[in-house]
Order: sequence, then C-alpha cells, then structure tokens
Amino acid sequence: ELQRRLQQNTKTSNIVATCFNPGLIVGTGFFRYQNQAFTKVFDFAATDLFRVGETPAWGGGCLSYMVTKTVDAARDGGAFYSSPPGSSKFGDAAYGNQFNGPFPISVEAQDNAKAKLLWELSERELGIV
Repeated sequence: ELQRRLQQNTKTSNIVATCFNPGLIVGTGFFRYQNQAFTKVFDFAATDLFRVGETPAWGGGCLSYMVTKTVDAARDGGAFYSSPPGSSKFGDAAYGNQFNGPFPISVEAQDNAKAKLLWELSERELGIV
C-alpha cells in the first residue's frame, strides 16, 4: 500500500518502499530484557545446535543485499526473497546465492482494496487521521 501511495504522487514516485526481516538473531541485545540465562541457552540452541538462527553479520549482509539488489524488483510491483533458516552457516560467500527468488508477492498482498482498508484501519487505530 505504501508503494502504491508513493507512486501516485509525482514528488515521491521515485521512492521504493521495502520491508526486511533478518531472521532469528538472538545475540544482538534485542533479548536484553529476557532472563539472561535463557537468552544464552536459546542463542546457543538456535544458532549453534539447531542452526536455524542467524549471526548479526548475516543479518546485516542480508539488509545490504536487499538495499542494493532488489530495488528494481520492488519498483516493478514487489518481490519476496527467502533463504532457509540458519543460512548464515553458509558464510558470507552465500549472500545472494542462498536467497531463493525473487518470488512475486502473494495474490492477497496484491489486493489493493485490502491494503487500503488495512492502511486506513491502522491510521484510525494509531490516531493519525
């Protein structure tokens, strides 16, 4: 919805809206308000034992990849890149090679009426209209 709204205005039509999720990164301070013993065990289990967690470096590399490689796809109506959980185990050389896609966004995500409604409900709930 944001991308559609940006494209409707000549002053903002060259701006590309993107969204990012780096995956499960436990050892960054995001879990600082949790029990620290739990956080250490969870970080070890997710990142080292089950290998579904990501390292901070991997998350940063994914963000860099998204910013530099997906602008055209996002401008053309959206793209979704995915990598399997724990992809940081493949190392820095995997940036871009481990990502599956781009995939077109889902049919439901392309429903302008639903996007508009969600936007308007969000504005109302946040009290910004």
